[in-house]
Amino acid sequence: MRRWAASVLLLLLASPTRPLDVGRRDFLTTISAATQSQTWTPTALEKLTLASAAQLDQLPFARYPDPILRLEAKPVRRFDAALAKTVALLRAAARRHGAQGLAATQCGVDAAIVLLGDEAFVNPRIVERSPEARLRCWTERCLALPPDVRVETLRDETLTVAATTAAGVPFTTTLTGAAARQFSHEYDHARGVLIIDHAYDAVASTAFPAMARLEEPFHTERRRRAWDRA
Repeated sequence: MRRWAASVLLLLLASPTRPLDVGRRDFLTTISAATQSQTWTPTALEKLTLASAAQLDQLPFARYPDPILRLEAKPVRRFDAALAKTVALLRAAARRHGAQGLAATQCGVDAAIVLLGDEAFVNPRIVERSPEARLRCWTERCLALPPDVRVETLRDETLTVAATTAAGVPFTTTLTGAAARQFSHEYDHARGVLIIDHAYDAVASTAFPAMARLEEPFHTERRRRAWDRA
């Protein structure tokens, strides 16, 4: 049963950038049979628009291997009350989970929004990076991943980012050191990239033993996207 379920689960997770449309109940049933983890409970969030997110009192939080974590977020087109409410909900979610930063997709919202502290970056773009020779090594964790997962990453020492505020005002800022690393982490989330994609080989987890098996078939392509500095 577990071998069959694992095969089905791999099909459900097949897209490296955009998850397949599967029912939440089907996904949770399949992943339960495939993994039987006692220490990590995955989610299967429904995809939210800005309008539907703004109707909520509290945003959910995705846990690996929820397909929503592989969503490449859509650009925000309307700077309206729904956007302002969603950004406020994202700030509340970050505080609730003790997150220094957050991407909207981590809460199931299909919108290109990144939080760094309380600052919202809507439709962010990296417009300049420090030279490759100044890449800096970090050990990273992620609230969306099992707690024992730690990955060595190489991040730009300095980034210049162009974005728009939730009020629709364009801005550009330069981030350095830990702030640049944190932004890169959240910017990855908005592209459907996780820290485990930065590892040379598929990452294992004792809290969620199925992780390496789920990641291995797609890891080479996901690593290529994670390492791309274009």
